[in-house]
Amino acid sequence: MIVNIFRHSQTTSIAIILSLCMFIWMGISFDSVDMAKESSKLFYNFLISPIESNSIFQRTILGILIFWQCILMNKMMIKEKIISTNSFFPALFYFLLISISPEIIHINPTILSMVLLILALTKILSSYLDKNAYSKVFESAFLISLAGLIHSPFIVFIPIVWIGMSIFSQVEWRHWVLSIIGIICPWYIMFSIATFYSIEHSSFSASLLFLFEEGPKYSLNLGDFLGLIIYGFICSIALIELMIKLKHKNIKARKSYILLLWIIPFSVIYFLVSNDFFYMKLIISAIPLSAAISNYFYHHKNTNWLNFLILSLIIVVISNHLLS
Repeated sequence: MIVNIFRHSQTTSIAIILSLCMFIWMGISFDSVDMAKESSKLFYNFLISPIESNSIFQRTILGILIFWQCILMNKMMIKEKIISTNSFFPALFYFLLISISPEIIHINPTILSMVLLILALTKILSSYLDKNAYSKVFESAFLISLAGLIHSPFIVFIPIVWIGMSIFSQVEWRHWVLSIIGIICPWYIMFSIATFYSIEHSSFSASLLFLFEEGPKYSLNLGDFLGLIIYGFICSIALIELMIKLKHKNIKARKSYILLLWIIPFSVIYFLVSNDFFYMKLIISAIPLSAAISNYFYHHKNTNWLNFLILSLIIVVISNHLLS
């Protein structure tokens, strides 16, 4: 039943995702949310300081950010023909993957930077066969660099721009120059603002040192282990299915999947250098994994099996939040 809804009914699919988003991200608890105050997140703290004392408003903003990311993911995958149907599987699985743990239930720099990373990927994917993709190369580099300014570990994803250029044959010297300018621009603008307002540059140096700080400790409970097992199983079979079917896809879809899969090794690097909580380190992989799982659900014919998997994911997510 759920599978058929997400395959054929866009309105109902959006309503279900929005309801889950409101329930998990705004309806569980309205306790005060701890905001990150490390100097390594200077730009992020500047953005959220006006709403720091209002936990309900924080949850509202967070719900909007998450729902927007889901829609962006879905739109990107349909528009760039990564999936060949107007289903809302990408939005659903992206939401479930990033909602697995209640430790993510606050406005944090990773969530903000994820929006920019998705927008950057959309720019890169849309550059396929575009001989005048100079602006897209610049914008994608600018967005990922800006994500690194908000949350410094995102700097590790900058090579994704160059990998995308190589995959989509955007290898003229102008593309390389524009990508470098795009990377420099956010930091140049921020340093200029800091100089104008007499903000110490040491704050920005501290941001880069954040990559080497020891992160907070987090103990996995039974719900976390069950969630990881279920997610790991579904992601494994989805990735195996994708590898088998990849050679049968059209050139655009195949290159797009290759670019998205490149995010996985960089997510491992992000996991190693970031001092986020455990699950915060994992949510970056939701981008390629939601694409792989959507591909699996689109091609698999056993709807009973697929409905079982979706219900299992939803139950794990809701249980983790209710029992936290």
